[in-house]
Amino acid sequence: MKVRYAGLTGLSMVQVIVIVAVMTLSVRASNNVLQTTLPLLSKYDFFYSKFDVGILIALMSLSGMIAMIVNGIMRGDLRRFSFILGNVVYAISFFLFSFSGSLSIVAYAIISGFSYGLIFPNIMTAAGISEDKKVRERMLAIYSLTLAISLIVGPALESLILRYFSLEKVFLLFLPMVILSTAISPFLKFPEENITRKRPTMWDKPGFRVAIYTFIVYSFPTSLIISFGGIFAVDQFHASYSLATLLSMLFFMSSFLTRIVFSSLNVGKLWPYVVALMVITLLGLFMIFTSSNIALYIIGLVILGIPHGLGMPVAAYAIGRSFPASDRNVANSYFNSTMMSTNIIIPLFGGAALEYIGLRLLMLYIIPVVVVMLYLTFRLVKSISNSSS
Repeated sequence: MKVRYAGLTGLSMVQVIVIVAVMTLSVRASNNVLQTTLPLLSKYDFFYSKFDVGILIALMSLSGMIAMIVNGIMRGDLRRFSFILGNVVYAISFFLFSFSGSLSIVAYAIISGFSYGLIFPNIMTAAGISEDKKVRERMLAIYSLTLAISLIVGPALESLILRYFSLEKVFLLFLPMVILSTAISPFLKFPEENITRKRPTMWDKPGFRVAIYTFIVYSFPTSLIISFGGIFAVDQFHASYSLATLLSMLFFMSSFLTRIVFSSLNVGKLWPYVVALMVITLLGLFMIFTSSNIALYIIGLVILGIPHGLGMPVAAYAIGRSFPASDRNVANSYFNSTMMSTNIIIPLFGGAALEYIGLRLLMLYIIPVVVVMLYLTFRLVKSISNSSS
């Protein structure tokens, strides 16, 4: 079956699915390893404080955010070249991490973050590039499922590796996966662009605002769980490194199952899913706050996995419905740079706060943020209804 894409004539749906799925799986699974293993490695091998761990993750995310902004500015061939080069540098960084020290790990984190920022927005754009709404949203559903699978595969493999190898060897053993992504990166197609067009405005698009509100709600607890959840499990419940990474797999398994259900639905209005996501987040945050043992902590993780599973596909749908194909790369770059900015703020301030109040109380303090986002969502829905009536 041939599918009409902007700039992708002659490609079959199967070819596009395979390229996008393999790259999503390889890049996101390996990036998740960075986010979960670097905190453990820096704290327990290099004796970083929790605040220092937060700075390390924030620097990696800052470099990624800068790269995503640059990606949004670049045009056509230059963007494609930087995407391929980013894949090569990303693979090199994984090799270097295996031999890092307490200072060099900072440089490698910045390098890997920047290269990741040149890669990921383009994969998201390729998944939603079809002009046909039905085809595009089916492709985005497949992309979201692959994304969820990668977040299960990454921690599962990481947990298995840590049974037999040290923390720094995790990067070396994930290197073949990263090399696979690098090898197929030249085959990812890019949309045609009208270089004379005006740059799209973002914030006046209701769909873009919905995507941002949704992302803030599920990303705040997710960022804390990924960056500090393993440390919390080791310190509070005396979990092994292998078990600590396995707990994140349970979180992402819940996310994956949610995305399977979502992808099977005929999605109409998005706002009911956004509201459900926010309400479930409130419940999950409260469960983490009350977790006095590892069983309750796991329940909280599983509950928070549900909004994580809804968040990305809902955001992708909202952006896809708000922008034409030629503008989606720019929109995705700005959206992903917002994602990275959260991954700067939360680890940085979270690391500082955790030194004094701990993860449980910090989760409780996120609840007012979710309530504000819920209020803003209702206001946005009301304004859209009034303008269309």
